[in-house]
Amino acid sequence: MLNTIHLQTFLAVVETGSYSAAAERLHLSQPAVSNHIRALEAQLDQVRLFRRVGQQMLPTHAGEELVAVAREMLELATRAEEHIRSLRGQIGGRVMIGCTPAGAEALLSRILKAFHERHPAVSLAVSVALPEILLDRLARQHIHIALIEEKQSPRSWIVQLLGSEPLELIAPRTHEITHRGLITPDALRHFPLIMPLNGSAARRLIEERLRSGKPARTDINIVLETDSVTAAIEAVRNGLGMAFVPRSCLTHHSDVSIVPVDGLNLQQEWFALRAREQTTSRAVQEAFAFLTGPDVRTILHHAGIQSPLETKTRDKIAKTERRRS
Repeated sequence: MLNTIHLQTFLAVVETGSYSAAAERLHLSQPAVSNHIRALEAQLDQVRLFRRVGQQMLPTHAGEELVAVAREMLELATRAEEHIRSLRGQIGGRVMIGCTPAGAEALLSRILKAFHERHPAVSLAVSVALPEILLDRLARQHIHIALIEEKQSPRSWIVQLLGSEPLELIAPRTHEITHRGLITPDALRHFPLIMPLNGSAARRLIEERLRSGKPARTDINIVLETDSVTAAIEAVRNGLGMAFVPRSCLTHHSDVSIVPVDGLNLQQEWFALRAREQTTSRAVQEAFAFLTGPDVRTILHHAGIQSPLETKTRDKIAKTERRRS
């Protein structure tokens, strides 16, 4: 009978494209991953499951045939485990969550710690990638839940707004601009900027607000583009330029200062998504309910991320003020 641990390792190699990445995901050594694959191939009459193409390990024809079967077997094993645990009133299983490197990663550890305290028998896995990659993984059922900063069609996914937070312009605390007080968007053209990658939700938001300002600002000096908030903050700390980053990511960075920009109200939203699957496991359902529930709203609120109700009230006030002006 096929070993579920070997099948789990097999799927991790398929999804990551390498033994080393699979080992990192599963918290195993690379030799252990190789041993699992060899043992699985031995059980299947020595059939080869992978072939090397450049730096990637791709499944052979036999490997491709095994993928769906492996997922089905692991799903059945998970359901059996959940059923037995439910007899004792305990929820178990495995939940795979994907988040973007644009800020949610910084808060996710706090959220998952709170979830683990409530459901200690649920195993959690986290992967970090760009939104388009996460949506592809969600569609392929490589992950169960995605946390991204751009709303998606509710026809394809169950979509829940978690909240919104300001994108703040930051500079080194010793930078002369931090002593100016409120600056105009026009002043930004005189300084090097670190920006999110072109095409990202944050980049579009920043550029739209700059173009809609008075005067419109389009000729900014971009010295670095990155999808990593951590990399952007480190670049600011090292004097490369100024950057727009989520406020929740600034808690532990006392050597940078927020630079207020007149009329530049940047609010980044966070959404939780999961597939519209009738067969979603109890563990995934509980994880999604927890992510969109009151406990997480409290965690986000303490980090400066406003709940959907607070966001709606803020937008209503802003709309009223625009009408008055």
